[in-house]
Amino acid sequence: MAVMCSYTVVKSQIQSSTPAAKGNMALHLDGADNNPCIGMDIIKPSWTVEAWIKGNDAQWKAMETIIGAGEYGDVNEVDTVTIGLKNGRLFSAKADLYGAKVLDDKWHHVALSNDGKHSRLYLDGNLIATSTASFSILPGTIGAYNKSANTFGGLIDEVRIWEKALSGDLLKKWAYMPLNSKHPHYKSLKAYYNFDAMSDDVCINLVGKGHQAYHMRNTRLDYKGKLPLAKLAANDNGLFNVPVIKDQIFNAVSIQSEWDADQGSKNDQILKLRIVVNETDRVIKLTGLKLDLSGTTSLSDLKGIHVYHAGSAARDNSRIPLFEGNITPRRNIILKSEQAKSVRLKKGINYLLVTFDVSKDAIPGNVLHANISSFSLNGISHMPEESKDCEPKKITVNSTANPDFLKVLQWNIWHGGVHMGDNGRNRIKDLIRSTNADLITMQEAYGSQQMLADSLGFFMQTPSSSANLALFSRYPIEKQPSNDNFKANTALLRLPNKKAVLVSDWWLRYAYRPAYTVEYLNKGLDPIKWIEEDKQFGYKDAMANLEKDIEPLLKKEDPAVIIGGDFNSGSHKDWTTRAAALHNGYGPVAMPVSQLMTEKGYTDSFRQLNPDELKNQGGTFATIFGHLQTSRIDYVYYKGKGLKALSSKIIRSAPEIDDVWPSDHAAVLTVFDTSAK
Repeated sequence: MAVMCSYTVVKSQIQSSTPAAKGNMALHLDGADNNPCIGMDIIKPSWTVEAWIKGNDAQWKAMETIIGAGEYGDVNEVDTVTIGLKNGRLFSAKADLYGAKVLDDKWHHVALSNDGKHSRLYLDGNLIATSTASFSILPGTIGAYNKSANTFGGLIDEVRIWEKALSGDLLKKWAYMPLNSKHPHYKSLKAYYNFDAMSDDVCINLVGKGHQAYHMRNTRLDYKGKLPLAKLAANDNGLFNVPVIKDQIFNAVSIQSEWDADQGSKNDQILKLRIVVNETDRVIKLTGLKLDLSGTTSLSDLKGIHVYHAGSAARDNSRIPLFEGNITPRRNIILKSEQAKSVRLKKGINYLLVTFDVSKDAIPGNVLHANISSFSLNGISHMPEESKDCEPKKITVNSTANPDFLKVLQWNIWHGGVHMGDNGRNRIKDLIRSTNADLITMQEAYGSQQMLADSLGFFMQTPSSSANLALFSRYPIEKQPSNDNFKANTALLRLPNKKAVLVSDWWLRYAYRPAYTVEYLNKGLDPIKWIEEDKQFGYKDAMANLEKDIEPLLKKEDPAVIIGGDFNSGSHKDWTTRAAALHNGYGPVAMPVSQLMTEKGYTDSFRQLNPDELKNQGGTFATIFGHLQTSRIDYVYYKGKGLKALSSKIIRSAPEIDDVWPSDHAAVLTVFDTSAK
């Protein structure tokens, strides 16, 4: 039962039309096709969401989202719209809470909290409704959910998401000023978007950590559309006070690279330190840095270390050396102010970048790791926060220096790579180039393939310039028959060592009654139906590809075979009894497509080299959404003489540390030795 609370909007809360402070910005949504995505995971009670909002006008649509669940948000335990406006009235359907007043076109602070027993709805610091509802939330989007009819029109600012139910008094105290680390529940802050900067269609979550930092990706609901993206606009909220802050920094976060490094790599990114500076009235400079290399397997794998100031955005090309020349590798390195180049840190985000020069004789499989123990600004020491969820960065063989090795990249780039704002395809291109792959099996290329082939300088095979499947190779390829060009793209690869490898690029149909690869988050499903669906769709496609495309060619000659693809189905080697907890309690499940591949003699390269399905689950779909991290549906399979898998890794984070991933699928990168006996 919901209880309504009386409240009064006091006269002093009328806003001025003058921006509160220079540089204080807000996110502007036009109410049409904007879809700012944050892709967070499910947050169980207790929690709080809060934001400042201002409508374009006082003419409200039937429903306007403030915080929505985003794509794949239809999970039973959460609401698709955490907090929004219904005909201009603040509401939360799952909490059964509704405001009484229609909002005007002024700035208003809104909040919703849940402590596991009660839900509370706040407007302008006043409690306006409470209920006994308790539920989890899935903050996936800001100002949007699913269709343009639900999109907010106006300004949104100071979005804060907490893993804590904040009291009304605390909400009111902190609503009118920026957050800082002195907030009593700072450690429970899961996301903070102040929208004072957006670069390359990304707005940073100022407390984001690790490979899932939940940075905001500025996208469209209609991914093929051309309507304007959300943009930053001056915040004219006269109630919001931006005081002169005496603390040097808001926070500092150390972010590790998960990308493996080739032998002989130069300036390979190891970690970034993201420092958010508060102060504007003093010059702030780096005066000391302590590096810990104890996690690196062997210092002899390194030729040198570099430290740079790397600008204010993840994809910033700025590289200002902070310490001259190569830094000699040691287990513990102390860099002092007299060695540091004078670079002033600016208000807002600053990146420091640590890179390694890797020896050409470095040992493949050895780990590369550095940690910033502490750093000093103007002589004041700070310790950065860090995430523990990153995959180890390892050394891999350099296949361009030794063509006996073959790097195979499998990746579904998601509708031609256009989902990431206006620069999505460039992100796809840069990411692929960074892998140093020799062979790429791609799905959902959809018009990007010629640009990618030209950029790589690779041979390409695709049914058409707008086709689903595209195959790229450093080495010449000979087209082979495919029974269905939408589901298979087969070629013979001739390597420099004279070895022939039959390569096939696959996309298989998916189960959709239900689509268990995402809907497994719901309880009460019957895995037997998943198996039946896979047998009807993906299994039939795989069988046709094997029997009609691959096996006839194997009768003519005996090449090794590599199959990379988006199989749209799980593996029986993942969905086991011991891994049931990773799949919402479901398991074991006898997934038929992976069983077919095993029966036909094919080896799943990732699971072969990462046999522990608990320690290395390897989820690939949908990697940009925090609640979908354990569904592996993309594979590199192989069989045949002279082919040995040396390493296989799920790539799920950008090569430029702290940037966003541009697809809903992670990639698979497997390195083969093609000269194995």
